[in-house]
Amino acid sequence: MTPLHRLLNVTELGHGTTPLLLIHGFGCDQTVWHRLIPSLENDYRLVLVDLAGFGGAAPESYDSRRHTTPVGHAEDIAALCDELQLENAMMLGHSIGGTIGLLASILRPRAFRKLGLVCSSARYLDDPPDYRGGYTYEQLDGLMKLMEQNYLDWAGTISRVALGDAITDDSQRNLQQGFMEVSPDILRPLAKSIFLGDTRHQLPHVTVPSVIIQTARDAIVPIEAAQYLQANLFKSELVVLDTGGHYPQMTAPDILIDALRTRFTALGSGHR
Repeated sequence: MTPLHRLLNVTELGHGTTPLLLIHGFGCDQTVWHRLIPSLENDYRLVLVDLAGFGGAAPESYDSRRHTTPVGHAEDIAALCDELQLENAMMLGHSIGGTIGLLASILRPRAFRKLGLVCSSARYLDDPPDYRGGYTYEQLDGLMKLMEQNYLDWAGTISRVALGDAITDDSQRNLQQGFMEVSPDILRPLAKSIFLGDTRHQLPHVTVPSVIIQTARDAIVPIEAAQYLQANLFKSELVVLDTGGHYPQMTAPDILIDALRTRFTALGSGHR
């Protein structure tokens, strides 16, 4: 049987002893972190992964029953922690990658010392009057229909919206191309599960300290959703970056690195 770290195209870099597991978000792969690597590799043992169905993950790693929801991917991350014997690792997850890391920490709490959540959300759908996820059902339904009817237009639209005022021609082209490289049969059901799903009920089960890192102007995740995470996660802290867009690791790596250096290592490492 092929080891999971090979199936998920795990890449290990760096010269440090503290493991830092990097989990990419929806429609991306591990290359989304490349602008951060030069600033992290001296301090950490970097563990980069491609989630099943994405990037260089082996085709046989994808299970259409398990990987249409974040839970299936979180089970993979938990199993990967076992295989790599990760203990007291740091985790940095972007968007749904942060949620996957949270869920994995519930399954393997001792594998993690601290969780870094970059532009992550527990729910994208508004739940008035007390919760603002950023989208109405009609808006999300429209995005899902566009994804089904014209995948190319959807990829162009979502990449422009996600990059927001941090957009450049290169970043928009790279992000759109990344979406286009993932099979619609993989991305569509996962998109539905993510955008219409709700993981708020899981937050009380997280026992690992968290740093929530949110850009000031993110059209995908409003600041209220980040504040909700901070209010409902154990030993959590919210850091707002003075930049826009949903992908600061691509568009503002220096700002993100500064936040990681000053706040990501600032919390205690104990478990409840």
